[in-house]
Amino acid sequence: MVVKVLKMQISSMLRKKETVLTFFIVMAFMFVNFYYNMYLNYKVGNISQMQDFVKMLTLSDWTISGYFFTDFLPLLVVIPTACSYIADRDTRIKLYMEARCGKRTYWYSKLLSVFIVTFLIFTIPFLIEIIMSAICFNISSNGDPSRLEYYQTIENDANYELASLYINNKILYAIVMTLIFGIICGILATFNFAVTTIPIFRFRIFTFFPIYILLYAIIFIGRVAKPDFTINYMLIIRMFASGSRNYMVYGIFLVALIIASLSMINIKIRRDEIL
Repeated sequence: MVVKVLKMQISSMLRKKETVLTFFIVMAFMFVNFYYNMYLNYKVGNISQMQDFVKMLTLSDWTISGYFFTDFLPLLVVIPTACSYIADRDTRIKLYMEARCGKRTYWYSKLLSVFIVTFLIFTIPFLIEIIMSAICFNISSNGDPSRLEYYQTIENDANYELASLYINNKILYAIVMTLIFGIICGILATFNFAVTTIPIFRFRIFTFFPIYILLYAIIFIGRVAKPDFTINYMLIIRMFASGSRNYMVYGIFLVALIIASLSMINIKIRRDEIL
């Protein structure tokens, strides 16, 4: 029953116009970046002068398209699922589903479907970009967008996250980083969905802002507290970004969002059972 309900929830979300719109927006960012990379490499005859295609992927810190994409990410990541609960409530689909499968099954499948749908939307376009880039560009190209001397780029490469994986297998590195990015987006969207179950979110427009407010509030706190590591999400989720990082803190933050999401849903379930 749980699997059947989960499939139904995922299928319903994937067919929504908000989901389709978001997917095509993400694809547009990817294609703009890919086309620009094609333009840059068009007249380059020497492979050694071609820029490393992994460093020119949309999720890389070196790309203009990636900069604008991550700037809009707090809003894009919630568009497909932000109104999901309110839509179910207003159309009374929520009551129908709860009557058929039970409150807990409905809520947990809803939570998981939000994560899966968001993960797919923000992973598939960039996996496609990796495949297209690996086919169209030379994998052995090692030009660096920084234009620094070779020994300096080698030193910088050793400081990136998962540096050993990048040095040994660039394509696998890009895939792993893309999957991690999709997981982070899924967690953010799941937390945003859980927050929208709070009674104060009566209008759909308000459901798009919890994650936006959270991420930019953290950036503001960082400017005041000035920690030894970056807490700007744009410098954390992009590949090859500069700045000191504390992955233990980032991991704890994501786990805290998961726990908070489950807690809010459990509170909602208990409140519904009492009513």
